[in-house]
Parts: sequence; C-alpha cells; structure tokens
Amino acid sequence: MVRAAAKNYNDVAVITSSNQYSELINEIENNNGSTSINFREKMSSEAFSETAYYDAVISNYFSKIINNNFPKKKVIYGNLIEKLRYGENPHQEAAIYSKNQNLNIKQIHGKQLSYNNYNDIFSALTISKSLPKNLGTVIVKHANPCGVSINKNSLKSYELALACDPVSAFGGIVSCNYKINKILAKQLDNIFLEVVIANGFDFEALNILKKKKNLRLIDATNLTMKNIIRFNSSNDSILIQSEDIKKFDIKNFKIVSKKKPTKSQLKSLIFAFNVCRYVKSNAIVLASQETTVGIGSGQPSRLDSCQIAIDKMKTFQDSNENVVAASDAFFPFVDGIEKLVQSGVSAVIQPSGSIKDKEIIKFANQTNTVLVFSKTRHFRH
Repeated sequence: MVRAAAKNYNDVAVITSSNQYSELINEIENNNGSTSINFREKMSSEAFSETAYYDAVISNYFSKIINNNFPKKKVIYGNLIEKLRYGENPHQEAAIYSKNQNLNIKQIHGKQLSYNNYNDIFSALTISKSLPKNLGTVIVKHANPCGVSINKNSLKSYELALACDPVSAFGGIVSCNYKINKILAKQLDNIFLEVVIANGFDFEALNILKKKKNLRLIDATNLTMKNIIRFNSSNDSILIQSEDIKKFDIKNFKIVSKKKPTKSQLKSLIFAFNVCRYVKSNAIVLASQETTVGIGSGQPSRLDSCQIAIDKMKTFQDSNENVVAASDAFFPFVDGIEKLVQSGVSAVIQPSGSIKDKEIIKFANQTNTVLVFSKTRHFRH
C-alpha cells in the first residue's frame, strides 16, 4: 500500500512516520487544505526509502541464514546516525549510517565527531578489540597505530604505548581496552588528544577529562567485533570483504629457524604480528615485551618501512634489547630482514610464500636469528 501510494505522488501524499505529522499539518494549513507537488515528491521519496529499507533487511536476513555474504544482488541498508560537518576535507559532504539505530559506541563529551574522527575511531577500536580482554592501549594517528601496549598495568600500558612515538601521538586518538581511572585520566590530560575511547570512565576520571570542552570521550563498552563486513567504494563499484579479526593461535605459525624463540619472544612476535595487520602496508612493527617500539607504515618499499621503524626505535627508545619484528608480508629479498637484524632485532615473524623463503631462512640461521612464518598473509591497504 505504501509503495502504491508513493507511486501516485501526483495525487497522493503518503505519510510513513509520526515524525512527518507536523510537516503535513503545516503543509495543509499553508495550501488551503491541499498539499504541494514538492511536498508529495518528498514524502514519496521517504516512503520508498522505508519500503526499500524493509526489503533490504529481509534480503540480508535470508542471505545470512543461508550463509551467503555475496549474493547476486547485494542490497546495503542503514539508518542515518548523523550528518557530519564535512568529509575528509571541507569541500566534501559526509554522513554516517549504521545497520542499527546507533553505533554501539556512545559519545559522552566533546564537540561533534568529524569524518576523520570516525575513521580513526574505527581503526583504533579494531585493534583494541583484537587485544586480550580488558587489556591494552592503542594510540592512532591518521588511521595508523603509532603505539600499542598490553602491559597489565593500565597506566604503564598507556605510558609504554605513548613512548613508542610521542610526537605522532600529539593530536591523535587513544583507545583503552579497559575502564579509565583517575590516575590515568591525569596523564591523558597532559597531552593534546582529539578523542579518548574506553570501556567506561570512572566518575573522577570524567571530571578531569571533561575540563577540556572539545575533547571527545567515547564509551565503547558495548561494542563487539564479530561477523564484520568491510566496504570500500569507488565510483559505481563496491569492494566487500570480511574483516581480518581472526584471533591468532600458536597453530597459525611455524618456527622455521634453527634457533627457537623463548616463550617471551613468541608472545611478543605474535603481539607484533597482530598489530602489524592493522598498519597500512607495507608494514613493519618492532616490539619488545608486548609493546611496540617502532612502527613503519604505508611505504611502497618494504625496505623503507623497515628503516622508518628502526629510526623511530632509535629516536624514542633507550634500549633495543629483546626486540622482535613483524612484517605484514614476506620479505622478497634478504635486504629487509638484514636491515632489521643489523639494528638489533633478535626474532622476526613474516608470512611464508616467497620464492626466496629458503634464502631468508638461510640468512636467519647464519645470523642466529629466530624466524617464524605465519601460514596466512595479513595486508591492510
């Protein structure tokens, strides 16, 4: 009935929401008991949106039941959460939609979130939620992590994450996979940040952080990461894939060097590899004691990413002992892993699959370096 009425907008004004009542009353009063064609066209558009949304929900429901993420006709639906001030740049329009009525994250303080804020928030939360429950601090700048630590002490975790690259952290986003208390809030108050995310805030912590009127505070307690589909659009095409959120297990990796990693090294290697998959490729992550100490991201050359990560470590770290390295893809030549070993790296983790794998293993054995292969590649473009 709604569709039929909407099709006949030349003669029919179709109302699909109680929110439209006041507008309808004003329209009738201003048009001597009638409605204008512009109003009927607007109502028709909104009516078709409602029926299309309803059909899309049903279509996706049945696709989910039959486990078909990629049907012949893909229908995307969403509720408008917010019209944003602008997009990545002031001349671009932007809005955010969700399949739900909300985003499962709650802004509890600060000025309106921007397109770039949301992009960084989603990047930070994807990493945070991949860490052990109620552990880990992630600092993100321009959708790339610039510091991550899963130290069990929340204050120490933040301090270690910040120490990885305190320069890049300025004006960034801090995502805490735990509840923020008064002590940590005082430290967060000492640096300029755009957004602070946490699994809740103590009352005293809120009082401290709310003193900065523009600082956005986000409660992500209710957010879970499962069955996530990522979209990337260009012109009239849409790329769709499942999110890379699989929890790592020791079975996902194979030790290929003669020298075997210690328990501590293996933990740091897997930690570094997990962070590495959320760094823009080409990605190199240096870590020690499950804390990043150097991150090289987004370079066309993997060798350049190695150098950036090493330079970061040398600039901000007092020591390069017990450092391990993760690469989001295999090293096509020995030069990359050689550069890392020369900087003090004692263990490396990378995906297998290169025709040069044997040469990489040979180099690791010659230099007494631990080498671990992942059975799966983890790019983020």
